[in-house]
Amino acid sequence: MSRNATIVALIQLLVVILGFFALGIILKAEGYPDDPPLPASLDRAVWSPLVLLLREHGLALLSIPVGWTILTARSQKRRIIFSQDIWLIIGVIAAVAIIALFIYACTNRYAYVPN
Repeated sequence: MSRNATIVALIQLLVVILGFFALGIILKAEGYPDDPPLPASLDRAVWSPLVLLLREHGLALLSIPVGWTILTARSQKRRIIFSQDIWLIIGVIAAVAIIALFIYACTNRYAYVPN
């Protein structure tokens, strides 16, 4: 596999692992798994479903770098769906999307439901 593909695969793995740990640290600081520590209002604060999904099953996102690496390695010898250059672009986009997903989850931890 080419050097660029290896670097992108390692970045993807690092992004998933660091995002998972960052989300865990932020949630533990906020009192997870208890109810969120927000003042009472007309609505009740609960943990966001996206946050709970990422916290409980976030390491399943490791399948993205693994699958991407397999497809990129297979497209090195012969073209599978896309050329290897296109797979590199897709890998960078996937890494940016994972970063955006974890940043969104870290900043929007709460959902509000009516009492």
